Amino acid sequence: MRIAVVSSDKVQVDERFSQADRFLIYEQDKAGLTFIGERASEPMPCGVFDRDMLEWVADIIDDCDKVFMARIQDLPARVLSNRGIIPVVYEGPIAEIRP
Repeated sequence: MRIAVVSSDKVQVDERFSQADRFLIYEQDKAGLTFIGERASEPMPCGVFDRDMLEWVADIIDDCDKVFMARIQDLPARVLSNRGIIPVVYEGPIAEIRP
């Protein structure tokens, strides 16, 4: 399973989905996580809904099954879910993410 992670320091899941300036991509299996790479993004404007921007960000992680972040608003969560990407609200060490 491929997952995306929103992190400010590459150690903790600690940022909101809308704040992501990059996504860390991992392959997850029973043995744990394997780092695949990093994908650049841009934070979404605070308080302004831009459907095109949201779709563009979702395109970046379109091959992922889940995305882990500290917080996400309802509309971005629905857009991801409609694409088959499960939004997971989680705060903590990336190394402790479990299937």
